[in-house]
Amino acid sequence: MDSRSVRLRFYTLRILAPLAFFSLQLSLSQPQQPQKINIAVLDFDARGGISKEEAITLSDVFNSQLVQTEEFTVVDRNRTKAILAEQGFQQSEACSQVECVVEAGKILKVQKMFFGAIGKVGRVFNVTISMVDVESAKIQLTESQNYAGNVEDLLYETVPTMAATLASKLAGKPIKPKTVSSGSSWYWYVGGAVLVGGGAAVFLFKPKGITTVADENLPGPPKLP
Repeated sequence: MDSRSVRLRFYTLRILAPLAFFSLQLSLSQPQQPQKINIAVLDFDARGGISKEEAITLSDVFNSQLVQTEEFTVVDRNRTKAILAEQGFQQSEACSQVECVVEAGKILKVQKMFFGAIGKVGRVFNVTISMVDVESAKIQLTESQNYAGNVEDLLYETVPTMAATLASKLAGKPIKPKTVSSGSSWYWYVGGAVLVGGGAAVFLFKPKGITTVADENLPGPPKLP
């Protein structure tokens, strides 16, 4: 190697070395974004006094509330069902046992699984939602509320509030529930469950002043809040 080549390499190293050092320092000085927890939500179990379609719709609302926090990586509800179906996993009303939930979580490759049950005694609804750690197979969070009133209020108030409470505990910081307006046609599109869940479900969750599915001029899905 001649002296000219040696000098060229020397000067090249003198130029590149400070740039490499500066790039390394810059990358180390930038705060690392914490990795989001992967979670999924199973269909809530429908107990006495509430239909399966209503329970699924409330599961969709709960899932949507978790997505809107932007604190977690939430598996899309339709994707959850598709993956479980592909793997031969049959979710039934009995999938409220920890073993069943953990099995679903392993198939979905998530860290946390939410599941719940909704029932009614007289005029009082009971909503219980829990979170299981898939790796340890232990229930880490549970929230239960009783509500005396109309089922629509579970959609407007109870479930969003419970979602915010559980999300706050999981994220380790306060999270406010997202406002769910009774005057918004957004409800027709929550996971598609209300729209396709049958006439009874559509009628039950129809906010005042919004056209029914039978109307010809049903608007397209609005942007989520």
